[in-house]
Amino acid sequence: MIPQCHTIPTPYIVGPVHCYSTELDGELTLFDCGPPTAECRRFLTENVDLSRLKNLILTHGHLEHWGQALWLAEQGVTVYMPQADHLKIVRREERRRGIAALMAEVGFPQSWLKQFDKAYLEESIYADFPPGYHIVEKKLPEHFGLKVHACPGHSVSDLVYEGDGWIVSGDTLLDGIFQSPVLDLEPGKDKRFLNYRACCRSIVELASLQGNTVLPGHRSGHGVKKMLLSYVNTALSRAKRFRPWQGENLMTVLDVMLEGRIKGPFHIYLKVSELLFLTDFLTEPELLRSALKEAGLYNDVARHFEEVFG
Repeated sequence: MIPQCHTIPTPYIVGPVHCYSTELDGELTLFDCGPPTAECRRFLTENVDLSRLKNLILTHGHLEHWGQALWLAEQGVTVYMPQADHLKIVRREERRRGIAALMAEVGFPQSWLKQFDKAYLEESIYADFPPGYHIVEKKLPEHFGLKVHACPGHSVSDLVYEGDGWIVSGDTLLDGIFQSPVLDLEPGKDKRFLNYRACCRSIVELASLQGNTVLPGHRSGHGVKKMLLSYVNTALSRAKRFRPWQGENLMTVLDVMLEGRIKGPFHIYLKVSELLFLTDFLTEPELLRSALKEAGLYNDVARHFEEVFG
């Protein structure tokens, strides 16, 4: 049976988020749980039988996907979290300082970094964490019948859950959205997570899941191949536009390319993340070409690829 979709409003630019509920070996289970808002709690109370809910399984640690984890845990729900998000939690302060250092390396002034740090502390990119959570890669019960696929790239922790003919894909496969590869540290380390290289590996993994019904974190789901090709074509188009600016100060590039439309610290942070991803792509395009060939998708984008790289 295909899990039931629950579409929940969020206060973020990404728009509504989808969560999914289903029975796993007789246990009512929820994949992701929406943002940390009163509206989301009301929605879950009205649309999910919380008296029967046993498990919450998270796809990745972005706020609109796990904002109610603590609230549900307080009601006796068992929470399963990706290993990489666990490492973010236990190294939260190191991560905060490390991301600031990465931003400084790419040319952002101290005045902007102070704004970002203030926003990080005040707004928090995390909800409160439920105590006693389990790590998916270590504790997810076999009797749930799920296959877990690590598909990092959008974030360091992206997991895709494969059931009987369906996949809950979080933000790894989205329709008409270029899921910004978020600047972060390598899990448990103090160096930059290389989203581009991770994405290339994940494309091969995701392509192996063709034939499943896609249950995405946002918007509507289509076939795996269609959604992967949409993502790759968007990446190629943005790389082509960014190519003349490669090597320039990223703050300058943002001002010119976005024409001042995005000003908030976190919005700028997301766009910087994207530009770093595109920089890595333009530096090593053969990594993506090889991944697409291995996935059997290169012929579908070969012309576009050649337009960008020759």
